Amino acid sequence: MASQQLEREALREVSLNSAFVALTGAALLYTVSWIMGCSSSPAHTAGGGKKLTSSRELLKLSPEDADDKLVPTLSGRKLTVEKMAQRAATSREYSNEEYGVAFDAPKGYLLKEGELPEMDRGLGYLGPIPMHFAEPGGVRLATVEPPQGLYLGTNFVNEFFTVSAHYGSSDALCAQFNISEDSLGAPVTRSIDGIEFHGFAEHFAASMHQYSGIYLHTFTNDTCYEIGYGVATAGAGSPNSSSALKNINQENLLRKLEKFLDSVRIDPPAFERSTSRD
Repeated sequence: MASQQLEREALREVSLNSAFVALTGAALLYTVSWIMGCSSSPAHTAGGGKKLTSSRELLKLSPEDADDKLVPTLSGRKLTVEKMAQRAATSREYSNEEYGVAFDAPKGYLLKEGELPEMDRGLGYLGPIPMHFAEPGGVRLATVEPPQGLYLGTNFVNEFFTVSAHYGSSDALCAQFNISEDSLGAPVTRSIDGIEFHGFAEHFAASMHQYSGIYLHTFTNDTCYEIGYGVATAGAGSPNSSSALKNINQENLLRKLEKFLDSVRIDPPAFERSTSRD
């Protein structure tokens, strides 16, 4: 009897130990899983939003956000790119390597390179757009004119900005203009790309057509450079007529054309630049 009682107590102790071990193991597994879950789950702010916990996560910005937040918005390179993009959106560049001349023409305007065709609007009844070199041999490089219909309902005929060159001229001859005495106006001086240009205003009229322009010369790079701009009108309609044309203010248009001068660049011709590098 005693031996049977001892066996029962031993079996009971073993079963109790086994249950204790199982419970202890389960508790340990629960504790470990709870700790791991807390460490891997994202922390939350008081407002319920996720909180970034890694410095690597702080650097995860899209390219657009990176431009806005990591690159100085007023960097010199960015301003240059923006300026070039703005100029490209509003103008067209003319460039002539042979004579080292470049300028910008407004988009929508007609940029004509070389000599003008006979059918060009020119000055209307008053003739073609002139060159005013004192000796033959000048070459027209480019001319800018507005598109047709720009000033409908007015007495406007044409406006122009033209650039020409005479290679092999001289300083003395470049200072002269073949403008007639009847058309010659006041002397004019302009600084263009850091170079002094000198010239004259000119005016003439015939058969109810009027023209006002300015022509400028400078001598550099063994070349006489000529820049001219002007406006031609055809007279106003009768003020008592229902179809009267509105008068264009020539002086206002001349000031507008003069803004072209701000974009003119004059450098040594391509062959002179290559020679100087050699």
